[in-house]
Amino acid sequence: KIVHGKTPEERFKEVYGITIEEWKAKEEEKLKAQTGMSPEEWYIKQVNSSTPINYLKSRNGAVSENDVELVKDLQAMGLNDGVINVLLDYVGAVSRIGFVHSLVKEMGEHWLKENILTIESAKVFVRENWNN
Repeated sequence: KIVHGKTPEERFKEVYGITIEEWKAKEEEKLKAQTGMSPEEWYIKQVNSSTPINYLKSRNGAVSENDVELVKDLQAMGLNDGVINVLLDYVGAVSRIGFVHSLVKEMGEHWLKENILTIESAKVFVRENWNN
């Protein structure tokens, strides 16, 4: 099938028959029906209830010794596990060069300087900086 839409939104609607917003709303309804939680509540529960090592395992399938050292370094800086998990998600999503440990540590130091010490403040930072 040839897709003719000029924008991502037009192409999505042409392929799936609904807009991206409609798809997101359906997914949110599905998650709420399955878990009783909004996507926001579900995410907070996930990052709060998992150690960074287990979080990395579930995200990447495996954890290296370097990953373990990175997590220990971030914990030694003073970041709590929930904030570390948000940081790991953020770096994994925005880094075009892969999961570079020195970059993650540098970002962890920046978060400390910016007083990003809670999951909520980490999420605000991510939202504000996602496209910058």
